[in-house]
Amino acid sequence: MPGLTAHAQPGEVVALRCPTRDVAAALVETLSGRRQAQYGLISVGASTSRRIAPRTPRGLVTVELDRVGNLDPSCRAIVVDAGTAPAGASVSEVHVLAGGGAAVLVVTADEQLAAAADRQVEVEPLTDPAASAVQDPIIALADLTELVTATLCAEGVAPRRAALVARVLVDADARGHFSHGVGLLPMYVDRIRAGGIDPVADPQWVSEMGVVKVLDAQGGFGQVAAELAAQTVAEDAAVSGIAAVGVRGNNHIGMLAAYRDSFTRHGVVGLVFNVSGPSVAAPGAGRATLGNDAVCLVAPLEGSRPFIVDFATGIVASGKIRDAAHRGRPVPPEWLVDRRGRPTTDPHQLDAGGAVPVFGGYKGLGVALITEVLAGVLAGATISPRVHKQRAEPDHPMDCSQMFIAFSPRAFGDPPIHELVDELREAVVRGYLGELPDVHLPEQQETAAEERAHRDGVRVPRAVVDQLGWDVGAP
Repeated sequence: MPGLTAHAQPGEVVALRCPTRDVAAALVETLSGRRQAQYGLISVGASTSRRIAPRTPRGLVTVELDRVGNLDPSCRAIVVDAGTAPAGASVSEVHVLAGGGAAVLVVTADEQLAAAADRQVEVEPLTDPAASAVQDPIIALADLTELVTATLCAEGVAPRRAALVARVLVDADARGHFSHGVGLLPMYVDRIRAGGIDPVADPQWVSEMGVVKVLDAQGGFGQVAAELAAQTVAEDAAVSGIAAVGVRGNNHIGMLAAYRDSFTRHGVVGLVFNVSGPSVAAPGAGRATLGNDAVCLVAPLEGSRPFIVDFATGIVASGKIRDAAHRGRPVPPEWLVDRRGRPTTDPHQLDAGGAVPVFGGYKGLGVALITEVLAGVLAGATISPRVHKQRAEPDHPMDCSQMFIAFSPRAFGDPPIHELVDELREAVVRGYLGELPDVHLPEQQETAAEERAHRDGVRVPRAVVDQLGWDVGAP
């Protein structure tokens, strides 16, 4: 049998046309572990350098279909750690397995079946946004922080650690970025229970060379390692002028701007880069092969809020699409393409094999690749295609990585940062010929959101409240 290279994303069906039924049967046997391949690698949900040619790849379903799209009775369905495929399973039932987080490979000797395997995954209907908003409770920030902390403590997380994670999640909601807020907590709980997050893991320093250090997060809470990295790099830069800390072996760290306090407290300019699992498609592509990586700059300003620029390399953060799904709302068509590369307003399509386009065309792709080299290659000895997707693989640490860099203004002659940033802001304003838009600079939206949140609280999706079992009534 000739060699082949194929990739199946979680929630996706890949149909391969084999020249004969014998070849199809041999491929099924090889992927299921019943036959030893002569060469090559089989990797499911992990870097091949970590898991090489596993005997029974987890999360993989291989089936051979007959001409009418049903399971061929002469060839068994091999289902490993992904539920059970009943006898006579249909294409739609195979899709259900995919929706459960499995990568599904359909092997057939009939090319006409490729079209059958390309049917769309059924998704939940979107609800009326107005009706959904009525049901979503509004919770005061202090109360929300207490609820998150208590939920994590109930899962065996130490109180101080739980409070840190709660602070980062609630801060995102307060700043209007629900994509990185409390809506993530049900997934965090699932990952703790499945083993993807080790709630007691302590980060370990693995390398120190002057002002450059590397921290291994040990598969614990991403926020714990990120907070330590931010504190360390800011302290070191305040003394040495410049410093860098790479974090590897980490989990989701939340909104990058959540770590701004260390930079402002020490009066240093901070840069943070993060790589995550594949959810972004390159310009013109329809398949997610890169992470929705993130970049953040924090510049301290005397006597006022820091100047912050924080953005994802996708046209939108993936979490904003999932937040829309929580709230039963559609998304703008430019935010998402489905698994066939077509624009869609259905947020459920993201986890059904869809992708977020990279922002800014090839220049945006360039920013993403810069992030991959700094935060992935240098900091973590990895890249986003090797990062585990936290929803699809709740039993695995993400193995994502970050780069924290800090610069002391004193090392550069103490330039007047406040004055120059103000002049930059004015330069942006002068570019508008008519009335200024409500949001025309970074941090304006976040400042307004924080003022509202501190005054009124934040609206938490009812679906999230119900998943967590919180006794919170409607507003």
